[in-house]
Amino acid sequence: NKDNEWKPGYERSSVYSVYDVDAGSWAEWKTIEMPDPKKFRDCGAGCTQRYDLPNGDVLLPFYYFGPETGEGKIKTGRRGAVMRCKFDGQTLKYVEHGNELIPLAPVGFYEPSLTKFGKKFFLTIRNETNGYVATSDDGLNFDEPRPWLYDDGGELGSVSTQQHWITHSNGLFLVYTRRGPENMEVFRHRAPLFIAQVDPDRLCVIRKTERALVPDRGAIIGNFGTMNVSREESWVTVAEWMQHGIGARFNVPEVCEKGGSDNSVYVVRIKWNKPNELVAWKTSGEK
Repeated sequence: NKDNEWKPGYERSSVYSVYDVDAGSWAEWKTIEMPDPKKFRDCGAGCTQRYDLPNGDVLLPFYYFGPETGEGKIKTGRRGAVMRCKFDGQTLKYVEHGNELIPLAPVGFYEPSLTKFGKKFFLTIRNETNGYVATSDDGLNFDEPRPWLYDDGGELGSVSTQQHWITHSNGLFLVYTRRGPENMEVFRHRAPLFIAQVDPDRLCVIRKTERALVPDRGAIIGNFGTMNVSREESWVTVAEWMQHGIGARFNVPEVCEKGGSDNSVYVVRIKWNKPNELVAWKTSGEK
C-alpha cells in the first residue's frame, strides 16, 4: 500500500503472459496455480531467472512467505525453491517443486536465479547480508546454500540485491552489485553493476576477472536482466532508478542527479571471442 506495507487479504502469485510470434502480441496474463493455496498464498517468481529443459519443461525459481509470519505484517523468513512446470503453448502448469531452502540468515532467501553449467545446476539467491549460492544435480533439490565469496576467501558483499547468471559453454559468469568503499552513498550499494567469472568447482567468484559493466552515477541499478542473444553476444539490460531509499520521501531525483545519473537505460553487449555452444537458436543473417 502507500505506506509500503503488506495489505491484509491480498494474495501474490507468479504471473506470466504468452507471446504470439505471428500476431506480434501478448496474451492476457495468467497466474500459476500452486498446489497449496494457504501455504503459497504469498508466493512469486519476481526478479528470478528460469531454466528451460530440453523436453520443454520449465524450471522456475520462486520464493514465498509462510503463513506463520502473519497477515498484514512485514514478512520475514522468506523461503526459496524451484518448481517444474509443463507448458502446452498456452498454459504454464505446476507439476512439482524441490526442497525448500529455509535460511538462518535474517529476512530469508528470495529472488533466486537458476542456470546449468556442465552437469550441475546453480542457484544464486538474494539475502540481506550477502548473496548465496547452491548446487543441484536435477535442478529441483539443492544442497545447503553458502555465502558468495571471492576465490581469495573474501566476502563478495552482494547485499539485499538480486544476482543473475550469464552462461557460456566455456565459462560461468555472475552479474551482481556489491558494497565497497566507493559506493557507500548508493542505496543498498546498487551501483556499479559488475560481472565476474565463477569457479564452478569451488563455488566462488574469481576476483581478478571482475569488471564493471555499468558505472555508478548516483542512481541504483540493481534491478537488471541478462540473456544470451546469440552465440556471439550476451546482453545485460538495466535502467537507472532515480531513488535513494524506500518510500515516497526518497523519490527525489535531484539527489541521484548529483552523481550524473539521468534515468538512462543501458544495454550492455558482451561480445564473445568464442561461440557460445549453449545457444541453440540462430539469429537473422546467421548461417
